Amino acid sequence: MKSSEPMRRIALASLIATSLAAPSYAQSGRLTLGIGRTETPSTVFVMNWHSAPRPAGWSYAAGLHATSLGSAWIGVGASYSLPLGNSPYFLRGTFMPGLYTRGSDMDLGGPLQFTTSVEFGTTLRNDAEVSLLLLHRSNGGIYRNNPGVNALSVNYTIPLN
Repeated sequence: MKSSEPMRRIALASLIATSLAAPSYAQSGRLTLGIGRTETPSTVFVMNWHSAPRPAGWSYAAGLHATSLGSAWIGVGASYSLPLGNSPYFLRGTFMPGLYTRGSDMDLGGPLQFTTSVEFGTTLRNDAEVSLLLLHRSNGGIYRNNPGVNALSVNYTIPLN
């Protein structure tokens, strides 16, 4: 594989993620940027978008994750945010099916991969958020090879409205 191939894949995935969030939903909600580590080990770059939460706490979610070893994943799904009492702290769970390309990173068995994550964070005075995200990605056993991969990232989230 040419050394520029992983960058082309990441650029294509970025374009797709941007087009998914481009409708009117992109004018509200939150954009999360994060950096962390996977167990492979590689550096992971996280970009997630969450629509404004519905009254019950549910929201739409989209994500683009890429690693320093050239893998990329893009997906869409749902998220649930739970405020912790009257404090600025929250828990957020997210489930997003998506497409994975390996690069020179771990073989996860096939292109369809499911990402589940739990995030613990705090809302700042400017309505931004700082959080710690733990995610797991696997194919749920739909392919013979299903090693899964875990990642931990530190995130900063900005409101888009």
